[in-house]
Amino acid sequence: MKNVKDFDKKDAIFKAMLELISKHGFHSSPMSEVAKQADVAAGTIYHYFKSKDELICALYIKLKQKHIESLFKSDDATKPFKDRFRGFYLQMINEAIKNPKEFYFLEQFANSPFLSTIPKAELSQLDMPIYDFLRKAVFTQVLRDIPPKILVAFVIGSATSIIKLQLSGEFQMTSSDLELAFFTCWDGIKKA
Repeated sequence: MKNVKDFDKKDAIFKAMLELISKHGFHSSPMSEVAKQADVAAGTIYHYFKSKDELICALYIKLKQKHIESLFKSDDATKPFKDRFRGFYLQMINEAIKNPKEFYFLEQFANSPFLSTIPKAELSQLDMPIYDFLRKAVFTQVLRDIPPKILVAFVIGSATSIIKLQLSGEFQMTSSDLELAFFTCWDGIKKA
């Protein structure tokens, strides 16, 4: 069993890596800087991770799990699916706006060669709650019968575009704008 200090050190390493990547990108974030920023010895990092690549992949998995959990933290299966989907969709946007470094890291990772280093089965497992959530609504005929990959790409792509627009500063979303974004997405996937 790991003690609290181990958890704190590992968490400090993750935070330092995220900070450095957000400023300098994957390749300009040396382990020596991660150690310095995390206030740990360089050897400590290698106690937890064999390489920088392993650390980056572990950070992705940690942040992806956190992100997925946040999407469903307020889900209430007793509510109509439209209300549940609204909560899911708006939470996706709000969480990213509150945590832009995490959002940009996840985006950057997903569009990098690092993604191919994680086994497909593990990646599928990470996204399974989203697929299950939407698949059940298709099965109960609340949503259109759209292939799962397209449905997820449409929903996530829609939210991601809104997030990027907000984070860019080009357009400041009001609550009315967010509701409009939700209804636009909902109208595209609901069963007529």
